[in-house]
Order: sequence, then C-alpha cells, then structure tokens
Amino acid sequence: MIFLNAPISQDKIIDLLNNYDENGISFKLKSKNGMKLVFDTTAEDLDAAAKLAKSLIKAQSWGMVLYFQAGVEK
Repeated sequence: MIFLNAPISQDKIIDLLNNYDENGISFKLKSKNGMKLVFDTTAEDLDAAAKLAKSLIKAQSWGMVLYFQAGVEK
C-alpha cells in the first residue's frame, strides 16, 4: 500500500489514481482519513509506486501546484 497526504484536490487525486492502469500497475483507494489517502497497488516495488503516483499527479495541470507527500504505508 502507498499513502498520499493531500489537504486539497483529494477527489481529483482519487479519480486519477483509481483510473490508472498501465504496464500492469494500478491503484485502488483503500481508505481516506482526513488528508491521508491510502491506496492498494498491484506494483511489486512500493517505493516506485509512490514515486509513480506523485509523478502522475504532478503531470496534471492542477497537480503542478499541489503540496503533498507520497510514501509507503507500513
């Protein structure tokens, strides 16, 4: 699982990641608690999955200006 701490644009982040499915990697929202979003992923390398999620968000016009954290849920 990976997590994202995002105080704003959560609906856009959830929509983006839930609809991502490329190269056998996908994300599915598992839980939402305050600004913490937790996603299950099919990726084997969780650190790479967190970096991918961050890069996907930053590639969006609305994501370039967001301040958020991405990491591995332990």
